[in-house]
Amino acid sequence: MPKIELPPTKSSLRKLKEDLAFAYEGYDLLNQKREILAIEIVRKIDVIRKIETEFQDVLNRLYSAYRGAALDMGSDAVSLQSCFEMRGYYLHMDLTKFTGLKLPNFRLNLKNQIPAATLPPSSSAYDNAKELSRGALQILAQYATVTKSVIMLARELKKVQRRVNALEKIFIPQREEAKKYITDRIEEMEREEIFV
Repeated sequence: MPKIELPPTKSSLRKLKEDLAFAYEGYDLLNQKREILAIEIVRKIDVIRKIETEFQDVLNRLYSAYRGAALDMGSDAVSLQSCFEMRGYYLHMDLTKFTGLKLPNFRLNLKNQIPAATLPPSSSAYDNAKELSRGALQILAQYATVTKSVIMLARELKKVQRRVNALEKIFIPQREEAKKYITDRIEEMEREEIFV
């Protein structure tokens, strides 16, 4: 006996067939969405790996530049100079649509640096380190964009997987069982009519 309680009539059978056709169509669409999401996650993970290697390279150069600036000016002077730096960027967030999701896109606009008038002029090593740190900020914005996209895509993939499993393991089998029961019952009633 099926878990769906429907009278064994032709109208119930027609409704079940319509529900099943709709469920199979939804199942196919969700499967396609699942594949697209998985492919996009893999693609973005490759981008993350490239950004991480690039960031590591920039970070190594940045640390060596700050070490050079600390040797030239002294570590206290570098700390003091960096505290008085004005913010040199604007962070913007745009949204791009992908399979019904709104994925963030962080952009970093760097503004021209105005040197602090109260402090003594900095060394060239400090200026070099400052420029490298601005480049590192750009890479961090890219990394944040791709990482947040992967997190959102993974959450969506999990939801789609749950829906696919619900259709595949619960909804469709129950409807198929009910369809078979109603079909058998209608055929039995027709045979009884013929016998009578």
